[in-house]
Amino acid sequence: MGNAYPTSGNQKQYSGSSSVHDDDEADPDFDPGTALVSLLEENARLRALVVQLSDLVLRNVVGQK
Repeated sequence: MGNAYPTSGNQKQYSGSSSVHDDDEADPDFDPGTALVSLLEENARLRALVVQLSDLVLRNVVGQK
């Protein structure tokens, strides 16, 4: 099973993503409201996946005992 948290090498990769975000804000068609809605929708999808994963883990752990 892999590490759930990024290692120091992976953090460098993610830190560069802020420059992509800065480029989006320079675009005259950039709408922060739309970006916020998109982010909230993605957050909801990720939360649902966490719930599904938790259910699977609980079923498998309880099933083994």
